[in-house]
Amino acid sequence: MMTQKELHDEFWLLTMSVLQDSRITADEARVLKRWLEEHQREGEFEFVIKKFDRLLADGIIDRFESSEAISAIGRVLAQLNVRA
Repeated sequence: MMTQKELHDEFWLLTMSVLQDSRITADEARVLKRWLEEHQREGEFEFVIKKFDRLLADGIIDRFESSEAISAIGRVLAQLNVRA
């Protein structure tokens, strides 16, 4: 099992590769969502997973939804950092 620091570092590296162009595509959101589903403990990332579900409902992520997703990613990173 990964430590909180390892989780934070892995998620940070994943998000940095996704955010190179400062936006999130539907495919990238699916990758991030899958990572969160696989690494959450006791539903700690459920709010972001549900947000990604909503953002992906139509299969595309527009620029406003991309901004929402980036904000949600920041919350996850902050949450992981606090626990590291």
